[in-house]
Amino acid sequence: MLILPIIWTLLLTPVRAAEVEHASLIEVEAAYSPEVSGWQKQEIVWRPEWIARFESGMRLTLLGEGRLDAKDELDPGRPDQPFRAGLTQKSFPGDHADVELREFYLDNYVGDAFVRLGKQQIVWGQADGLRVLDVLNPLSYREFILPDIEHRRIPLWSALTEIPLDNGTAQIVWIPDATVTKSTLPGATYSLIPDPFAGEGRLEVDRPDSFAKSDFGLKLSTFQQGWDLSLNYLYHTIDDPLIQFDPSEQLIRADYNRSHLIGGTASKPFGDVTFRSEIGLESEKRSLDPATGQVRKSEVASYVLGLDYSGFSDWFVSTQFFQTYRFSTERDEEPSDEQFTLLVRRDAMNNALSLEVLGIYDLNNRDSLIQLEAEYSVSTNVVLRTGADLFFGKRTGTFGQFHDESRLSAGFTLSF
Repeated sequence: MLILPIIWTLLLTPVRAAEVEHASLIEVEAAYSPEVSGWQKQEIVWRPEWIARFESGMRLTLLGEGRLDAKDELDPGRPDQPFRAGLTQKSFPGDHADVELREFYLDNYVGDAFVRLGKQQIVWGQADGLRVLDVLNPLSYREFILPDIEHRRIPLWSALTEIPLDNGTAQIVWIPDATVTKSTLPGATYSLIPDPFAGEGRLEVDRPDSFAKSDFGLKLSTFQQGWDLSLNYLYHTIDDPLIQFDPSEQLIRADYNRSHLIGGTASKPFGDVTFRSEIGLESEKRSLDPATGQVRKSEVASYVLGLDYSGFSDWFVSTQFFQTYRFSTERDEEPSDEQFTLLVRRDAMNNALSLEVLGIYDLNNRDSLIQLEAEYSVSTNVVLRTGADLFFGKRTGTFGQFHDESRLSAGFTLSF
């Protein structure tokens, strides 16, 4: 895949690095679920980073991740990886350990154009956590949506080019990596794949082929009269699957379709308040009629409106409203889904202590997730952390389904 152009470029270029930098982050965290009276995880994660800068101006970045989890409840054993393309898969040295090449990319300038080749994250949009345009990288649901989205995105082998224009920038994206959103398999703590066959079923993932079903994107961005604006287009595979069942073969099938995504963003600060907005229209999303089992297709529009306020000293408040609207519905099906988020952050003790509350409320299912976190910086390279992830609502809801998995957590981060 794109690892070959990187190696080829290095072979054709004087490879004497002017500087090699290394940094590492070690996170130790344990999470306990009171409802089931058991530990959800007891893990150590090592995230090393190397950056090599060459005399030619090129820069090579490598980010790795190694995990050791004593409990092994979140993604048990050495699971199959049907959602990942071959060069994007993890390695499992044992049932309790996994190793992953998170990112590996080469940066260079060709004239005035910036080029990045390799395994990377490409972030679009203005929304915080709620995805409208930020769909270039699929997500991992190993811990549902609890970790920061930077750690939930699955980096893909991609090519990105940014070309300066008179009044802005054009970004061209090519993603030949057909990895899709990863849900843990049935039986894992936060599995999103229903299993009507009581563990006897077989999962078949009809994932598209890499290269043959590449994603292509174009983003035009500009800054006009205080407004940060963008216009986005993406031809891609919808990363969230359509799940179907075949009782005769006890088969669970995950299927995917292609779609055109058109949208844009607009944001502007007004004193202490920043307004953010994002909108996107998918040409085709599919769903399954639970009554008939028929596959339904529809255009789907999504948008986010957000306000950030930083007028109080050491306080930050952010709120967002998210809506998804389906243009074709059946029977008594609701055409739209809405969610509301509220984030409150307080810094104290000369920024050594950070307190944060994040709430997400689903207006349709009337269920919610509340995340509480406190961080204390003991020194520049040691941070203590404690928190809680609390699910509320009906067990059929987006968040209520994990009511029993509400958890308390504690840990620390060491950087060097």
